[in-house]
Amino acid sequence: MGLTAALGGGLCLPPAMAHGLPRGNPQEPVTQVYYIAADPVTWDYVPQGRNLVSGKAFSAMEQVKARPGRNRLGSVYCKSQYREYTDGTFTKLVPRPGDAYMGLLGPVIRAQVGDTIKVVFRNNTAFMASIHPHAVFYSRGDEGVAFNDGGSGSDGGVVPPGGTHTYVWQVPERAGPGPGDPSSLGWLYHDHSTGMGVPGTNSGLVGPMVITRRGAAGRHTVPRDVDREVFALFCQFDEGRSPYLKENIRRYGRGQKIDTGHRDFAHAHQKQCVNGFMFGNGPAGTSDARPALVLRKDTAVRWYVIGLGGRNDSHSPHWHGNTVTVHGHRADVVTVLPATVVTADMRPDNPGNWLFHCHVDEHMMEGMITRYRVE
Repeated sequence: MGLTAALGGGLCLPPAMAHGLPRGNPQEPVTQVYYIAADPVTWDYVPQGRNLVSGKAFSAMEQVKARPGRNRLGSVYCKSQYREYTDGTFTKLVPRPGDAYMGLLGPVIRAQVGDTIKVVFRNNTAFMASIHPHAVFYSRGDEGVAFNDGGSGSDGGVVPPGGTHTYVWQVPERAGPGPGDPSSLGWLYHDHSTGMGVPGTNSGLVGPMVITRRGAAGRHTVPRDVDREVFALFCQFDEGRSPYLKENIRRYGRGQKIDTGHRDFAHAHQKQCVNGFMFGNGPAGTSDARPALVLRKDTAVRWYVIGLGGRNDSHSPHWHGNTVTVHGHRADVVTVLPATVVTADMRPDNPGNWLFHCHVDEHMMEGMITRYRVE
């Protein structure tokens, strides 16, 4: 897949490439330091421009989601993305080779039980933004959400445009794997800047976090008993509730008068996707013959399947061709609700290109379907 932008279109800023660096002695608690910015990007949900699952041009129903038309904008939008940088100058992005399939997902934040996570966060967007982590231990000032807590006076770590905040989170035992869990667990982090509102997450601000049992990780803070980790976000981004709505209408409305209250607008701008891609599309290099995600046969693959969103974001991801183990049980379908992560282990034994999709019919037909390859 190579070091190509996973955005399928031009960027408002330089190409998005981010992933973790080798960090510390895996046997002793350390402070894992990350430099992450919320950056404005230009995103294309269908960069290949057709349905790669069917191998055909978009049908009339699919065009409503994927193509511009009356009262709809198409597939290209201004969005926000968490991206990792090499240091606090926020001038050089950290490349994430082989992970372009992750699309809109932010960089993986990793730690072992007992570590401390320090995230230096810069908000490069024109809106308030934050990082709210799940599972880890934090103070009120590093929660990433503003609300009336009865008088602490803390802003909760919500960052204004152009601002910077350093989050410090402890990784207690309760954030790591329990007695019946595998060696690592998936969690997530996301924008929570508007309290109980959702504009930031609909703009794209979400990323994965992996906590590994103490002593179970190697030098890259990746669990030693795993050959490959895969992150898959099943989410319906509602572009009608994005903070970029007015800007997107200005840029991509083609001069037409858009009625944002019309049911056709609401339907067209709910984007059912996997990692921000629809209808089997993916980063540069994705084709009919070669999906964005390629796995090796008979290797240990750990999947972190993530859910996020609103009332229509209950999903049932289904793997064709292979099965996974979850809490000691075999499955080829799992359930993800908003803000949950399912950690599933696979040893792929069936070579070929296979479907991976939500089994809610409407979601699958409207774009929440992709493919993976075993070779």
